[in-house]
Parts: sequence; C-alpha cells; structure tokens
Amino acid sequence: MATAARRRSPKRAAVIEAATEEFLTHGFGGTSMDRIAETAGVSKRTVYDHFPSKEDLFRAISYEILERVDQMPSHTYSTEQPLETQLLQIGNSFADTITSQAFMKLSRVVIARFIQSPELGQRTANAHGRLRRDMISLFKAGRKDGRLRITNPERAAAQFCGLIKEIAFWPELMAGQKPLSKRERRAAVSSAVDIFLSYYRTR
Repeated sequence: MATAARRRSPKRAAVIEAATEEFLTHGFGGTSMDRIAETAGVSKRTVYDHFPSKEDLFRAISYEILERVDQMPSHTYSTEQPLETQLLQIGNSFADTITSQAFMKLSRVVIARFIQSPELGQRTANAHGRLRRDMISLFKAGRKDGRLRITNPERAAAQFCGLIKEIAFWPELMAGQKPLSKRERRAAVSSAVDIFLSYYRTR
C-alpha cells in the first residue's frame, strides 16, 4: 500500500491519469507499461516504482473511484429534518459524484475489466466504505426513530443507490446517453426518494 506522501506524488498522479486514458483507448490487454510511461512523460522505472505491475496500476484506478465516493460530504440522521430533506441531500451528493466526467471516465475503464475479473469487481463493490455506512446509519436511526420500517438497512442502501444510478449513471455509462443536466439529476434523485419512501416510510 502506498504511503500518504507517495499517493500525493505528482508523478504518481500523472501515471494514473495516463493509464486511465490508455486503458480507455486500448483496453487492459492492449496497454503496456511502456505506453503508459510514454503517455505520462515519465520513465518506465518511475512507473514501476509506484506500481509493480499493470494489475496494481489498474487496482489504483479502481481505488480512485472509491475515494471519490468517500470524499462526499458526510451525512448523519436528524430527528428534526423531514426524511425527504435528508434523503435528497445524500442522494444529490451521490448523484453529483457518480455523474462527474472524471468518475465516468474511471468507471468506463474498470467496467470491462470487472466483467473479465468478477472477483476484482466484487472486492471493489464491497469497498464503498463511508457512503454506504452513512446510508445504513441513517436508515437504522430512522427505523429506531419510528419513521422507517426497514428490516435490512444494507439492502435498502443498495436499493436507494440503484434507483439513482438506473437513471443518472448507467444510461450514460453503458449506452452513451447524453449526460443529465443538473436539473435532470435533481429530478432523478427526487423521484428515487419518492419511490423509496413510498415503500419504506412507516405508515
């Protein structure tokens, strides 16, 4: 695992950016460490100093996705705010993150590799750390407060994210659909909140 100082290295960042472009253009199998070094404008030794193998480099790109999600603002449950307001806040943060062009580019790089290497995809999916924890914590608190009837908070978090991604993420990533405008993203999140609460709100 890279130290904090090495992770902030400009050369390391340049290598990751170059690798992202190369994987996106040529695929994992068609990309060489030589090509990545040339695109990044660094020596091949520099590439290997940071990443012992192409697989390690690809894994670093995957972690970049996770870090972008984990850098979202933290959300905690409030007994004072309406559920709609709280879910809109966390849903909009999530939607804005996953529809950014940087996140989309990284996602396009890794999705094909995940199909070829399901275990890598599973490890990455399981690592959606803080975002998933925030949602699960919020849902548990809402259940304890008597406002949500959720028996499986982990599943509910996956369902809420899925409602947003089905409209705001997958069509652009997989079908080349035009990116949603901010207004369209907000509408997608609002719809997801309505659907989610229509099922899980305590009656």
